[in-house]
Amino acid sequence: MAAVIIAKTKSPGRVKQRQRAVVQMEQKTPKTRKRSSKVHKIQPKENPMEDVQDAEEKLMSLALDKDGDGDEFVDVCQSGLMICRELHDKLFEHQKEGVAFLYNLYHKKRQGGILADDMGLGKTIQIIAFLSGMFDAGLVRSVLLIMPVTLVNNWMREFANWVPGIRVKVFHGTSKKEREQNLEQIQRRTGVLLTSYQMVLANWEQLSNLDGQPFLWNYVILDEAHKIKSPSAKTTKSVYGIPAVNRILLTGTPVQNNLRELWALFDFACQGSLLGTAKTFKMEYESPIMKAREKDATLGEKALGLKISQNLMAIIKPYFLRRSKGEILKLNSERSVCLTGEERDYIALEMPSLPRKNDFIVWVYLAPMQEDIYRNFLSLDHIKELLMTTRSPLAELTVLKKLCDHPRLLSAQACANLGLEVSEYSEPTDQSTLSMTQDIKRVSDKLLIEESGKLVFLVALLEKLQEEGHQTLVFSQSRKMLDIIEHILTKRSFRLMRVDGTVTCLAEREKRVRQFQMDKSYSVFLLTTQVGGVGLTLTSATRVVIFDPSWNPATDAQAVDRAYRIGQKENVVIYRLITCGTVEEKIYRRQVFKDSLIQQSTGDKKNPYRYFTQQELRELFTLEDTTSSATQLQLQSLHATQRNSDLELDEHIAYLHTLEMFGISDHDLMYTCETGQEEEEEEAEDDEAHQYIEHRVKKAQELVQLESQLKDKKYQKSRYL
Repeated sequence: MAAVIIAKTKSPGRVKQRQRAVVQMEQKTPKTRKRSSKVHKIQPKENPMEDVQDAEEKLMSLALDKDGDGDEFVDVCQSGLMICRELHDKLFEHQKEGVAFLYNLYHKKRQGGILADDMGLGKTIQIIAFLSGMFDAGLVRSVLLIMPVTLVNNWMREFANWVPGIRVKVFHGTSKKEREQNLEQIQRRTGVLLTSYQMVLANWEQLSNLDGQPFLWNYVILDEAHKIKSPSAKTTKSVYGIPAVNRILLTGTPVQNNLRELWALFDFACQGSLLGTAKTFKMEYESPIMKAREKDATLGEKALGLKISQNLMAIIKPYFLRRSKGEILKLNSERSVCLTGEERDYIALEMPSLPRKNDFIVWVYLAPMQEDIYRNFLSLDHIKELLMTTRSPLAELTVLKKLCDHPRLLSAQACANLGLEVSEYSEPTDQSTLSMTQDIKRVSDKLLIEESGKLVFLVALLEKLQEEGHQTLVFSQSRKMLDIIEHILTKRSFRLMRVDGTVTCLAEREKRVRQFQMDKSYSVFLLTTQVGGVGLTLTSATRVVIFDPSWNPATDAQAVDRAYRIGQKENVVIYRLITCGTVEEKIYRRQVFKDSLIQQSTGDKKNPYRYFTQQELRELFTLEDTTSSATQLQLQSLHATQRNSDLELDEHIAYLHTLEMFGISDHDLMYTCETGQEEEEEEAEDDEAHQYIEHRVKKAQELVQLESQLKDKKYQKSRYL
């Protein structure tokens, strides 16, 4: 019967669709609720053959009538992947392109890839839409989706909202029996299994087997995939142990510190078949690219680094998709200008335009007592000896970072030795959070503020923002710092909400987020950067304070994106507090260096401006002029006239200048300057230099290709053993 019906169709495309529909019907693949309800309306006939014919015709008319309202499936961006029209029409244009990219990886038999869209652009829904089409077409049976534990409930909700017809189970929680049942159900039948990195670490062997035999997943998908940026980490090794035909990585921050992290992600995603070994990649790609990013690099080094980075981008491009918010919004704006009439209605499906964001570095002063302690610490013989050895200075740098925030972040013994007014507040050992809070209360809030230049500025800022009706997110890497801020703001009758590592219950976190989002009387939300910077949507806030900068620029960027994401209706202002002349200023310079590396290596910018020399990045153990910032002055000279502002923001900036601070810089204008690459190449590339560069690029590409081919052969062989 099916063959007869197919023969009656004229369009080859329609034939292909009808064949797919029949296959789907025979496989009894789950569909959407809407579609199932329509099929159930078929009334039984006396003749069974009439029943079969009626069912086939009803099903095909639902799925294949392209000329009417009954057209239920759409080819996504002409990629060949069909997804439900109801789902397709809810996707933004860039999300449809992302779904097509994911299917193209599968269609061209690439073993994996990376979807690295900026945070807040909907990587979750792109994966869900892709899997919906793959399950409907019968191209996948079992999918393992691994994520941070805080995101498990979010993924469950999104699957239920968008594609309730797909079976989704969770491998998490305290019930071992329930976990095993859910795993077996997905492995034996079809569906998606959600689990966390912690669960994979402890149970990767169980996830890799069924009835004592190796189990091969159709897809292993990692959310927040930068969790496996270190190849030697236990979590990374456990994820590697789970066999899969295809692997997809999701991350808004594909490079956080260095290019080796990018190599690690591609090594996992492409199963070793793309970028060769870590050793060769470091020598042939990372080292020349890193050297070229330094401000004091020679013209030859800059030219080589540029060519090598271009070659790297060419290699990874088929496996890598990254779009930024600014890029998408600019593209949408250009499209809308060209559209008229009915076409303009279509643009309404594009991502809603985001309001303006102003991302400021606020250069604050150390309090007099902070500066004295800082200088005394640097003068210790211990520090002088440290600079003469190769030992890691991390512990000493941590002390300096704490001093920049507040001296009382040091241990109780250190505070006593420094002569600070009586307080037993110290690093948590056996004390509860309540007892630590009681210790803070022994010191007056006035004194606590006077001991930290950042607090002097922060309190004045928050009082002004509360007066203006803004809700503000305040991020710190330290729970102790949040304790101090909470104590001071409570004394000043602020209504606060807080989430940190002590709030382990996901339901409680979500409850606090909902309360803050719905109740405008909460003026401040205190969050630790590591916990609050991932998986939360706090678009009711229009102001964000990063109290202490992270070594990792991506960490701070994730925190900012809790407020500046799809759903934000008002202009957003970010304040990154950095103390003049201290280790924090050097940390910021390192952030700029890392960001320039990311901009060039992931294709955002071909040749971003080089701000700082390598020597400047090394000078961590010095204290420069604490009454001014050389970095602020440099950035001011480059970007002072480029700020996107209005009268209200101008008045606010004028207010900021009345507070205790040196000045502000526009972090969001970084990399608006580009190095004149054509001029540099022309100067650097005489015939001999040009031949050398071409030779280096060719050698690098040939080496990684050869190593990748060898690794791929070993992998393919292992799959059939």
